[in-house]
Amino acid sequence: MSTIKTKSKPKTNRLTLPWYLVLPIYLILSGCILVFTTALQKGAVLHTLQNYLAQPLLLALNLLPILAVLGLLYAIFGNIFYAGSVTSLLFHLLSLVNLIKIEGRKDPLVPADFALITEAMEATESYQLDLHLPYLAAIVAVALALFVLGLFFKSKPRPWQRITAAVLAVLVMTGAMIKLYPDHATHDRLVHKIEGLSPNNYPLVFDETGFVYNFLHLFRLYAVDKPAQYDTKTAESWASAETTLPDDRLSPDLIFIQSEAYSDLFSAPDFDYPETENPQYLFDQVASGPQALRGDIVVSQYGAGTDTTEFDVMTGVETNLLSPTMSSSFRAVHKNMPTLARTLLSDAYVGYFMHPGDRWFYSRESVYSYFGLDDQTYIEDFAGEQWKGCFIADAAFGRRLRADYEAHLAESDAPWFAYTVTIQNHQAYPWKKYAVKPEDAKVSPPVSDETMEALSVYAEGVRDSSQLLWDLTAYFDEQTRPVVLVFWGDHLPNLGSGFTVWQEVGLDIGNERELSSALDTYTTPFVLWANRAFCEQYDFAARVAALELPEDHRISDIFLGELVYELCARQGSDPYFDFLGQLRRELPVISRGRYAKMDGTLTEALTDAQQALVDKLQCWGYYRVIEQKID
Repeated sequence: MSTIKTKSKPKTNRLTLPWYLVLPIYLILSGCILVFTTALQKGAVLHTLQNYLAQPLLLALNLLPILAVLGLLYAIFGNIFYAGSVTSLLFHLLSLVNLIKIEGRKDPLVPADFALITEAMEATESYQLDLHLPYLAAIVAVALALFVLGLFFKSKPRPWQRITAAVLAVLVMTGAMIKLYPDHATHDRLVHKIEGLSPNNYPLVFDETGFVYNFLHLFRLYAVDKPAQYDTKTAESWASAETTLPDDRLSPDLIFIQSEAYSDLFSAPDFDYPETENPQYLFDQVASGPQALRGDIVVSQYGAGTDTTEFDVMTGVETNLLSPTMSSSFRAVHKNMPTLARTLLSDAYVGYFMHPGDRWFYSRESVYSYFGLDDQTYIEDFAGEQWKGCFIADAAFGRRLRADYEAHLAESDAPWFAYTVTIQNHQAYPWKKYAVKPEDAKVSPPVSDETMEALSVYAEGVRDSSQLLWDLTAYFDEQTRPVVLVFWGDHLPNLGSGFTVWQEVGLDIGNERELSSALDTYTTPFVLWANRAFCEQYDFAARVAALELPEDHRISDIFLGELVYELCARQGSDPYFDFLGQLRRELPVISRGRYAKMDGTLTEALTDAQQALVDKLQCWGYYRVIEQKID
């Protein structure tokens, strides 16, 4: 009689860990994940760890999410090393993406970015990013090593232990997300305890107070904060103040040109171009003429954030006052808004918007409809036009603007308001940006190869943008209709990782601890120009003098539209823009808690009267963005 042999289950050599060993492994893994997450950032890891030890609450706020996620995954997997593998991969990858985003856009990673993943993937094609592949390899290696350890060590938590761990992790993090992480007062207190650290410098705050804590603190990044002193009825009374369109108002054609990354970098002493060869020569020629007002604007972002400057100029509402963490004001636009465009369109103007980029980026198509401009032109309308590198050339931009202006003249006698945004000089600036390698920048003393590359390519874009301004002013000067043209840079260029290029040419850009440098980091040039027809009819010089600009002609970008509003004698059209005119004469620069007075004096301290004006600006801005109803 034969017997049936059954295969026995093979024995494994996995060691079972008792709970009293799992607990210290859990704590050690959590600490190591935090250290590695911190080390991936740009700051000095030992310095950040010292900040943790000096402020136990800061340490707890960075460590708690790791403890919670690791505990939850342990409850799910029943293996501390499998849980550690996934937890490390999650936190380390997020930290790496934060590093890359800060280097690419000087803007940290926030939870809301994941709602924009499609835009982010499309946008990366236009950036020269360091993906830090050695870091990525180390992250994967750590996760694999922990997974392999899980193959050799096991633990057998009882069902009640797993349930308890899961429930505890969820409850603790839920409570922390409600009470601890969103709290601005706690965040400011922790930041202010670190000497010289500004709470408004978020890339540096991430470095010095921890990625994990700040990532969760910014969970509601694009939410507009209601000011503590806000009162709806008071704001309604400001907005409903009786206004009357002045009889002597002017209605010239208004052409606004926001030039991508335009700056007057090449006026710095370290550049030794012959005058006529300087990339910004034609800009200087226009700006120094009798038909022009030259100045500077202080914008909301450095190196990126084109949309924030668009928002600031069009609405007169400062992005940085909507929320201390706001980095893309267009994300806050979800309804019709009162804007300079709507004020003009209510008085017979015809509106127009042009940007030779994608209509979906920053949700521009919907945002400009909310602003009141439905006639919009984007990249697909440039079929067959001239490209320069991977962007529509400024020359093609100028041709299209002239053609659309002439089309308007053929159809209507109404005044034309055009808000336009160029794109050619968008970052990055590698030699391969254009089909032909630009000539080397003329700079001394010698600079690094990387700096020479960035400066030379950027100079080519500045030269083309200056040519655009020159060509357009020449064209509009021949028009018999009065025309006012405003041209400005949306932000300083991001010339590479950090601020080394600026430092190599002797410019103190990016030093947030010095008041003058902090403002210079956000300062770009502008020129307000009027054609001969305007100057002959309306005495341009006298109207400019009546604007009462500060001595250095530097103003916040929220006042740029108001300047044109006032130049055209339109006070009384919109009580908010009337208020901006009053505020500009008291505080011409308002930027991230830093201010400039009419005599150019810089300060971070305001009088009670000045603070009341800034509070009014913040509250009225909140009302216009969130509560004011526009049909």
